[in-house]
Amino acid sequence: MPALPAPRPARAKPSVPALTHPTWHAIFAAACILGELTSSSFAAPPGTTVTDDSPREAVQPLPPMVVTATRMPQDPATLALATDVFAAAALRDAPALTLDDTLRRSAAFSLFRRSGSLTANPTAQGVSLRGIGPSGASRALVLLDGIPVNDPFGGWVAWTKLPTTSLSRVEIVRGGGSPAWGGASLGGVVHLLSAPLLDAAPGGAVSATLGDFRTRAAGASATLATPSARDAFRLDAAAFATDGVRLVRAPGAIDTPADSEHRRGGLTWAHRVSATTTLNATARAWREERGNGTPYQRNASEELFASATLAGTPADASAYGVSAWSVTLYAQDQDFRSTFSSVNAARTAETPASDQYAVPSTAAGASAQATWGD
Repeated sequence: MPALPAPRPARAKPSVPALTHPTWHAIFAAACILGELTSSSFAAPPGTTVTDDSPREAVQPLPPMVVTATRMPQDPATLALATDVFAAAALRDAPALTLDDTLRRSAAFSLFRRSGSLTANPTAQGVSLRGIGPSGASRALVLLDGIPVNDPFGGWVAWTKLPTTSLSRVEIVRGGGSPAWGGASLGGVVHLLSAPLLDAAPGGAVSATLGDFRTRAAGASATLATPSARDAFRLDAAAFATDGVRLVRAPGAIDTPADSEHRRGGLTWAHRVSATTTLNATARAWREERGNGTPYQRNASEELFASATLAGTPADASAYGVSAWSVTLYAQDQDFRSTFSSVNAARTAETPASDQYAVPSTAAGASAQATWGD
């Protein structure tokens, strides 16, 4: 029997040089140079019109004018102050349920306890800007169309009473750089500015919200105008309620959810007195009730508010040297009730500590302002 041929030895695979070999670096560099030469050879000669179908960069809008710092419109770039401006679209599209949660987008803004107004006790809703003087009594002044909204008794701010659908923008001046508003603006100013009512298009809006913890809210607003365009009205109403969340990480038998409920309504009337003078009058009512984590700890607040502003521009500004003027009157009547308790270490019982059964407070004020010069 013939012998079988011996098997052929396996061919060794050719070795591939590693990518780190100097030869590959040279090849890669040559390819880059060739690519540049090729792309430059296809470039359009001078004088040739090239059509570019790529999307154009959006036009950058000009920065908004800020009026809070000096009480007259100025470009923020010319101010020696740090300012934040929230436009109407940012306020309207924010997912937050309250205005203070929306303003937290500013790094300088926070409430005293750093929790939102839906869960914080009203006496802990003072505003702190840049952490200057954080306390329940706000060290920053909060204004609505130039009128203070800080509580006349404790200085805190009831954020649930402020309308949001009618705001055109919110300006925040950080730090003590707004002396035009007096000593109450130690930490800065938060100014809420309503949209102009005269010449506004008639219309309305209705909203409804449902969420976790049996959260429900509804709101409605409407703008009306007379055929002569000399008078316009804005109606605004809202209601909110939630069963709330528990305020402690390990709740005991005495702990209950921090429920909250509030209702508010307002009416604004704008009248064109003359071609250069307008009158704006506002009346609003607000009521809030909330729990603070135990059966005994609860609080409630009510407020009635009215204001009137007469503003205009002289027909001949050069004759008087005044370019704009305004006079404002306002009055506020508020009542506050609150109970506090001491909870034992096991969180199974509470002992009443205080009963502020009636804390009435009133406030009234007036201001006159004139602007002249450029």
